[in-house]
Parts: sequence; C-alpha cells; structure tokens
Amino acid sequence: MHQENNIILAKPTGITLEQHVSNVISEADMILSIVPFVTQKYRDIVCKDLQKRLEVVCRLHDDGKKQRKWQEACQKDYKVFLNQKEKGCQANPIGANIMKAGIRHEFQSLVLNAHKNMPLALQCAIAAHHSKLGFAFENRWSNEGVESFWKEIRKESNRIIEKDSLAESAKSFYEYAGLRGLLQLADHRASAKEEGKKVPDINSFEYKFPYAEKRGVQELIESYWNKDLLLVRAPTGAGKTDASLLWASKQIDNNRAARLIIAMPTRFTSNALAINVSASLSDTGLYHSSAWFSKLQNEINEGNMDYDYASKVHEFARLLETPITVCTIDHLLTALTLTREDHHLIGFNLANSCLVIDEADFYDDFTLANILVLLEILHEFKVPVLIMSASLPESSVKMYQKSGYKIDEIIEDNSDNERERFQVKSINKYEDLQNIEDILYQCIEKKNAIVYANTVDKATNIYNWFKNQNCPNINPILYHSRFTEPDKKRKEDELIAALGKKAWEENRANGIAILTQIGEMSINISADFMISDICPIDRLTQRAGRLCRFDKNKIGELHIIIPQKNDVLYPAPYGSFDLKGKKWEPCDALIQTIELLQTQGYSAQKLVDFINSVYAKDFNFSESAITNAKLLKEHFIYNWLINPQQKIESDDEETIFWRSRNIDASETVFVSPPPQKYWDKLSFQAWKITYSIELPLYIVKQGEKKHRIDTLDIFVKGDLERIKVIRTGFYNYELGIDFNDDENDNFL
Repeated sequence: MHQENNIILAKPTGITLEQHVSNVISEADMILSIVPFVTQKYRDIVCKDLQKRLEVVCRLHDDGKKQRKWQEACQKDYKVFLNQKEKGCQANPIGANIMKAGIRHEFQSLVLNAHKNMPLALQCAIAAHHSKLGFAFENRWSNEGVESFWKEIRKESNRIIEKDSLAESAKSFYEYAGLRGLLQLADHRASAKEEGKKVPDINSFEYKFPYAEKRGVQELIESYWNKDLLLVRAPTGAGKTDASLLWASKQIDNNRAARLIIAMPTRFTSNALAINVSASLSDTGLYHSSAWFSKLQNEINEGNMDYDYASKVHEFARLLETPITVCTIDHLLTALTLTREDHHLIGFNLANSCLVIDEADFYDDFTLANILVLLEILHEFKVPVLIMSASLPESSVKMYQKSGYKIDEIIEDNSDNERERFQVKSINKYEDLQNIEDILYQCIEKKNAIVYANTVDKATNIYNWFKNQNCPNINPILYHSRFTEPDKKRKEDELIAALGKKAWEENRANGIAILTQIGEMSINISADFMISDICPIDRLTQRAGRLCRFDKNKIGELHIIIPQKNDVLYPAPYGSFDLKGKKWEPCDALIQTIELLQTQGYSAQKLVDFINSVYAKDFNFSESAITNAKLLKEHFIYNWLINPQQKIESDDEETIFWRSRNIDASETVFVSPPPQKYWDKLSFQAWKITYSIELPLYIVKQGEKKHRIDTLDIFVKGDLERIKVIRTGFYNYELGIDFNDDENDNFL
C-alpha cells in the first residue's frame, strides 16, 4: 500500500510516478525500435536525435504531478479509490479531487524544469500531451502563471508563420509534431496497459507477392520504383492493388518510408480495397467515417472483440499507425488543417510513409486543387507518392508538376490495351423510364445486368420499375449511399453473391444491380450487359470496367442513356447548380464526353485516347477551387504549432472556412427512434453507428417539411442533444431512404 506523502503518485489508482514514467519510456523505445526509419528521417530533416529527445520528454512530461497541490488531490483520490475498491463498488468518478484542484500538471512540468533550458520543441511536446497547446486554452496559461512559456511558444509560432514559406512550416512542423505526437502515443499506450487494457500491436510492414508471375503493371512498378512521384496508367483488372504493395515494399526496403498509406476517392472504395489488401497483408488499418461498421462492429457483435479494444484499433488506423492504412483522400486533407491535436501525429506519420493515391477524379477540380496542396506538402517531407488510375490523361503530368515533384511521363501498362472490351450499342436521351423501357426489358432477358444511375432518386425509380414487372426469375438489387452501415454491408454481400467472381465461376450469376456512383469501383462484380447514365469519360471508364470483368474472351454490351429535364440535359451531379437561374450547368468534361462518344467498340487504348481528348487542355481550376485550396495551405502554415480556436470532430471533412469536397452540407439522421432517452457516450456512439445516415441538408429540410423527419431530445452524458429521426415507414432495407411520393419528386 502507498502511504500518503511517502510515494509520488501518477494516478488516483495508485500507479506511482516513477513506474508510469518508466512505462512511457518503454513504450517510446518500443515504437522507435519497430520503425527505425523514423529516427533516421528525423535526423536527416531536423539534424537532431529523435530517440534522445523523446526519452527526455517522456521522463519529464509528468513532473508537474510532484507539485504539492496536485499531489495532495491525487492522494485524496487514491484514498477514495481504495475505499471504493474495498466496498466493491465505484460510486463516484475517480479523480474528482484532481479535477477540482484547478492545476494543469503539464504546465507545472514546464515550471519545474525551466532551469534546464530545454529546446522549445521539447517544451511544446510536454505542454501538448493533454491537448492544451491551443488558443482555446490561452486563459489557462495565464491563470496558472505560465504565461511566459505561452508567449515564447506564440513568438516561435509567429516567426515561422511570418516567413510565409511552406518549406519552413513543413520542416518546423515535422520537428515539433514528431515529439508531441510520439509522446502522446507512448503515454496513452502506457496508461491503457496500466489499467489492464489491451492495446493494438505496433508492427512493421511485411508483404510477400502471392503469385508465381508478375503481370505488366507489377513489373513496371518494380522498374520505376525509385521515382519520387510515379504516375501509372493501367486498365481495370490489371492487378493494380498488388502493384501498389510491390511498390511500397521497394520504398520500405530501400529506407524511403516506414509504412504505406492508400488513399481512395470514397469510403466505399476504401472498404473493398481494405478487404482485398488484407488477404496479402494481415495488419491493415481502415479509416473513414463508416469504417467502424465495415471492420469492427461485427467482431464486437460476435464477441470476438470488446468495445474498448475495438475503439483503440479504430483510432490506431485513424492515426495512420498500422503498417498499411487504407483511408479516403479526405482524411489526409483534413489532417493537414491541423485543427485537432491528433492531426499532428497523423501528419507526422504521413510524412514518414509512402502514399498511393488511387483513382483521382479529373472532372472534380475542387478536390484536385486540394490534392495538389497535399502533394506540395508531401514534397517538402520527401514522401514517395504513386498515383494510379485507368484514366490518367497526359495533361495531368503538367498539372502534377506544380506540386514540386519532378515528373516526366505517365508509365503505362499497355500489354492488354488493344483488346476490345465492350461495345457501346446505343446512346439515347430520356426524360422518364418509358423512353428506355426496351433497354430495361433486355436486362430481364439477359438475367444479369448492371444499371448505373447518376442520382439516388433515378436509381430508386429504376429499381421500382423492375419490381413492378413481377418477374419471378429476376433479382433487382438497389445500392446507393443512403443506407445504414449494416444494410450497406448486407447489400454488398448480396451483390457479390449474385454477380461476384464465384457466382460466375459456378455458372450461377443472376441479378440486376442498380447502382449510383458508389458502385463504380467499390464492388467486385461483373455483368455482360450494362446501362449507364452519361458521365465524364474517366468515370464511364470505371463503370465499364465491370463489364465481363472475369472473362477476357467476352465483349460487354453498354447502353448509354442521357437524362433530360424539360428537353434539356440534366447533368447532376456532374456540374454545378446555378441558384440564380435555378438550373444545372454541366461540367465541360461531361459535355465533351457526350459529343465524342460513339456507338462502337472500345479497347483500353481507345479509352485512353478518349480521355486525352476530353482533358487535352491544361487544367484551369475554378476560382472557388483555387480559393479553397489556398485556405488549406494557410491552415497548415498558421496552425503548424498552436491549435486554433475551432476544433472539428474526428470525422469532419471541413472547417469553418475550408472543405475537402465541393458538396452540399449534410446532417446525421437516424432511421428509427432511440430506444432510450439517457445515454452514456460509448453506448450512444454504438447506436449511432448502426442506425444513422448522413443526408444532404436540403433533403433533411424536405423531409421535415413533409413531416417525415422529427426532432427528438436525448441526453448524452447529461448533455442535451437534439437528433433528427425518420418516421416509421420512410426507411427500409429494400430502398433505403424513401421520401418520394411519386416519380416527380426530385431528391438527388
């Protein structure tokens, strides 16, 4: 037993300061021993010894707990802890006296070690290890008598900001973020273990190519691995996933990176790729706004993993700590805003990684402008980058050169470029489904087909048409973004069972998949017959990649339909909505695709030529894209050291001023009323993951106006929260959100 005032405590549970500090140092040593590249890169960039610096901050970070006022409060809490333990209960939260003491131990750690003249980077790591190095806590620094430290930190922050140099900001960020991020990681892991909790293992990257022979794109990767930014064009089904893993192996084996990050355009593509990659590399992290359910919820439901450990696994992927992490491009972009404390560790881990960007959309200049800022920052960190796509235009070389990377050409796998893959059989305009019924009936005759609709309401209407035919031998499956996470998983399983590789190999493929954009790359299915709303050629190339995907001896049949409204092209979502004129303006890529598309056969080479024609000109970014990207760069420069007043949520993809994508704002809506009114935080999060959907604000407003969405009050951890709940009957597994009264309702 610890006697009062005899032993310095670190926590009310009785862990001594000496033991806790020893545990944190051990965790830090273990982390760096598994990824020695990080120590070497830190020495190359900062010219300092990361291991020695980290050992110092680990040893001193909690010295402030020796301060009399804090220690007395901790000793009191320890007595409470022992008393409750003796009684076999926990009536009060542990640490109540510390909370009332009004003292930040990390600030006092600076005071007690002021005579040591530690470099400011070390002081900042200690100050930040409980997320208080930010303008939102400026008063705390003043109230606790450590204002002189705060002034020095602000002075250094401003000194770098005033240089207005991305290179200077990146170098300074790397130096400071490495120490503060690794200290927090080591501290959190040590604390969890002290509480008897399991934490994810830290592993190094390992990959063994699983096949006897390498294919075209895989051999190319090995020949050009040493380029700092490699652009690769390869047709769908060419083996790009294993090519990216081979490339990453080269980077890591040659001491150019510690881990691999694969950034996908959407969370749906991330899900599919993470499953694919996990077959070759077991320790794969998946992170995006719905990754929890895709990867972890079933493990919890089946009793294979407890909630606390699952949360740590999820957070591990968020921090990019796994040897390979599959995430969305939005996650990386948002981390560069440095609007959360954990963005510093995410940014530092990103700087020590190699990055694969898979399938960037060239019609979307808003996101592309953000990606260029990402690449500009990664160039300063000397991060190797691989950009892979079936639809890279030649003009992209000049665009990517603006990031600072030296790029001369696109490396192309043309080993299977001349084979005719599909034929465009017809191109028809349509305003309602009666105009294209003859093509829809062909889906029924074929018994396997994929139909792409550009909007959710059109996809729903097409699905209803098939259901109304009352054909017992057809199996229409609707899949779009407005399903709950459990239902998305069920839909994906249903699609793969109907039209996946195994179904084709066993000669039982049967089903009509009605998909929106989320099915362009994310679901590994195939059909011989396809109908698609018109879209820019790079997107159409991805869609057509699902034709005869598992049989190179077949030629797919594609029918293009062009949506009309009042006899005018209806381009949504490939364009912008003019609020003043109350009409859609199509993007140039869509217009040119319509003009150039012909009823003929298409090989991979013809598609490349098509893409080069549509994107022949230099990229001219819109004013909104330029302004938004500039704000991302400013976020990084201004927030490199001190966290801003604004703090975003972990899944947010925008700040007050900046957005990762130019899409409508959304709101969380629940598909059923909550089973209780009062929640603890973890239980509410678990329920939210299972029963919520993100809907555009305009749809939420329409739902409220039609009395199909209600606002309910609940209490989470005692705090009032107002949630939106869809009334019974307006959500189901078959259709998802269904607010439409008839086909004239226009919910995109």
